Order: sequence, then C-alpha cells, then structure tokens
Amino acid sequence: MWGPRSGVLSTAQQVGGALGVAVVGVVFYRALAAGAFPHAFRVSLCLLAGLTLLTAVLVQLLPRDHSAGTHPA
Repeated sequence: MWGPRSGVLSTAQQVGGALGVAVVGVVFYRALAAGAFPHAFRVSLCLLAGLTLLTAVLVQLLPRDHSAGTHPA
C-alpha cells in the first residue's frame, strides 16, 4: 500500500537519528572540554529539550489528512 514512501520515511528517520546523536555528542564533548561532566550533561540536556520543543512546534505545522479512514478496504 505505501510502496517506496515507507522506505523514504525509514531512511529519513535513520539519518535524522544518526545526525542527532552526532550533534549532541559534539556539543557534549565541547562542553566537557570547557568544564566538568555535570556542566556538559546540563548543556546537552538543554539542547535536547530545545530540539524536542522545536519538533513539537513543527509537527503542529504539518498538513492534516482529513480523508483518513474513508478509503474502502
């Protein structure tokens, strides 16, 4: 039913996850060089909270599919 769209979605999720881990890792280790472990953890956690909030806001801007559930099986 979904065809190649599911593969594109899966690939986008995998790439997004890998890039997210890389970005948070870079931020963490740069903050670790500037201070102690709790400081680096706090900086990374604030980054993750900000990105989570940004994602929640952007999801609200996605178009809604009002035809869901109306397709015959």
